[in-house]
Amino acid sequence: MSKRAAKDAIKKIAKREGKSESKIREKMEEAIMIGFLNKETRYKWDSLFGSGRLSSPEEFITALSLKVVKR
Repeated sequence: MSKRAAKDAIKKIAKREGKSESKIREKMEEAIMIGFLNKETRYKWDSLFGSGRLSSPEEFITALSLKVVKR
């Protein structure tokens, strides 16, 4: 999935939920931060995005979609 497709996915989620794209991004950023700070799963984040690197919502969607496709 490309970054453009990830942006489109966020746009579709916003429309479906009746919320702004910025609100959806904000909620995704909160969820990403919670996952990033979880010491038990931190190694997964580091393997996906690089050690100590926090992803954007678009990068998160792209990386996980590539993982799903590989399975």
